[in-house]
Amino acid sequence: MKKYYEYKQLFILIHQLFIITFLCNEFLQKNIVGTTKFLPLVLITIMVIYGAYISFINFKDNKTLSQFSNLLFLTAWQFLLTLNGNPLFYTLSIVLGIVILYLTVQFLLLFFFQDSIYIYKKETDSILKIICLSTLVSKLINDTLFAFLFSFQLIVSFSCVIFIFLKNRKRISFVLKNEKKHLLQSATILIVPFIGYAVLFAKSPEHLSNLGWYTVIFLPLFSIHAIAFKNYKFLRKYFLLKEYKMGLLLLCCLVFMSLLGVLFNFNMITYFIILHTIFWFVLLYFILLFHDTKTTMLHFGSVQPTTLPEGSYVQHLVQIAKEEKLKNSFSNYLHDEILQDILAVKNMMNKSTKQEVREIIVNTLDNLNLSIREQMQEYHPTILKTLTLKENYSHLIAMIQQKYGNKHIKMKFCCNDHFFLVEPYHLIIYRILKELVTNAFKHSKCTNLFVKLALENDEIKLIVKDNGVGLLKENTDANNHSGWASIKEQLFLLNGSMSISKCTPSGLCITILIPMKGDESYQYFINR
Repeated sequence: MKKYYEYKQLFILIHQLFIITFLCNEFLQKNIVGTTKFLPLVLITIMVIYGAYISFINFKDNKTLSQFSNLLFLTAWQFLLTLNGNPLFYTLSIVLGIVILYLTVQFLLLFFFQDSIYIYKKETDSILKIICLSTLVSKLINDTLFAFLFSFQLIVSFSCVIFIFLKNRKRISFVLKNEKKHLLQSATILIVPFIGYAVLFAKSPEHLSNLGWYTVIFLPLFSIHAIAFKNYKFLRKYFLLKEYKMGLLLLCCLVFMSLLGVLFNFNMITYFIILHTIFWFVLLYFILLFHDTKTTMLHFGSVQPTTLPEGSYVQHLVQIAKEEKLKNSFSNYLHDEILQDILAVKNMMNKSTKQEVREIIVNTLDNLNLSIREQMQEYHPTILKTLTLKENYSHLIAMIQQKYGNKHIKMKFCCNDHFFLVEPYHLIIYRILKELVTNAFKHSKCTNLFVKLALENDEIKLIVKDNGVGLLKENTDANNHSGWASIKEQLFLLNGSMSISKCTPSGLCITILIPMKGDESYQYFINR
């Protein structure tokens, strides 16, 4: 388990303590009084609890979830600072608003594009970063300049999002089509209460202060939250009580707190101080639980699986530990065994006096290095995030062509520049493409090879066609080929299909069809 997760837990605990301290100070100074502050305090509490919850379940340090929880924490502090009339706190809230606007745009782009490259990504990142920094600096120079640049940042940020979405409209429409149900649900759950609140306090403008800003912040964040966690049914395993019993327990707690408030004449902020204090102890409990299970995780090899209750917090952590240990073992093997041997042989080469021996050692090392890289690529293909999918696949084909350069085969690869695949389909196609093109170079005896990759009606279509000898008589059954058998097995799991036909006058044409399901891809993306 990475140390980062432990540091994040400690940070959340300290952060919650700062929230409590701030609220207590406001209580003593009597700064936050009146029912007008009720809605902001409720929203702040929701964001703090959600942010901590997401951070605690983010065992694998997923970048999207980390950025999401950080946004919730920053937004909570911005809302909290605006409740105080102190000019310094007001200035800090404005500064946080600038940063939140920048991070919100970055987060939306990160999630919708699953951390992959898209057109004008570098330019957009640079523009948004420069404008954000300029706006922050202008706050120290002149208020008029700051007001202009902040408005400019707001306009440019939304313009960039709209521009990027339009440029990649096929991908965005794919996401929205697959997630429209959850987006509409989250929008309804959020907007309806806000409309009811606005109607109820329509004659009291002080109750509606910043209501529009709250809606703008909450709508995208909780819409993305609905997408990210719609398939997280396993999270229920963390709660031993059934849902209705948990609801009853929560209701009893609220009633008890209300009775205490009436009895001791609590004001509004006191309730929130008590609530945040209780939540601090809940966080402390989970941190202590995590540290108690570390020993179990480190020695899981000596513990029988039956000793760990199914679906428990401990078992989930142990499973994560197993994955980390497997990855660590593989990494140590490459570093301690293979790479060390390579360096040792390379050092021995300098002691050799015979040129023939030196050449043999060098060739052996080169072959070993190539073999290791191929195995690592087979284990987990490296798709560069700085390149588009078309460029990554073109690079793969070029590597295969270079490896079999003596074949003198002319290649043609057709793929749209805007072609996209959501995770994990980009890796699946990578492996299938590699297998089919490699087989064509090794066995087809062709002089021309044509590859086409397209996405039509949410279906991936891959065509590999050559003018070679086709299927030989002694191997007419494609299932006898281990590579094709592996591809067929993958296609079966994905509800895909593969058809093999003869070309005229000679050659072979292989067509792969795979339906791309966006809802499943996002579960993989968040949980990878």
